Amino acid sequence: MNKNSVIIFGSEYVGSGDETLGFAILMELLNALTKREDLPKAMIFWNTAVRLLEQGSPAVPRLKALEEKGVQILAGRLCLQDLGIVNEVGKAAGMDEILDLILHNEVINL
Repeated sequence: MNKNSVIIFGSEYVGSGDETLGFAILMELLNALTKREDLPKAMIFWNTAVRLLEQGSPAVPRLKALEEKGVQILAGRLCLQDLGIVNEVGKAAGMDEILDLILHNEVINL
């Protein structure tokens, strides 16, 4: 496991351009991650990316699988509250917890 990396998601898709394609890429990325042993320490979801953690999201089973493998799945507490989302997977995290991960690990922004 790569216990020194943290992946940050800021939206429900990866990259810029076509959002439908970006969502498909994100689902493929999560699928591929579930099959790997060299996993990140944590995955942080903020802004509209917290929608990926709510009930009914196709990302939930993949994220639960990653959580079971030891990856911390964190949702920005402010984002959850502002968007009125109850997360089915992961846990709500405040900015102090998020900053601890960002400042002490390699950060990958998607």
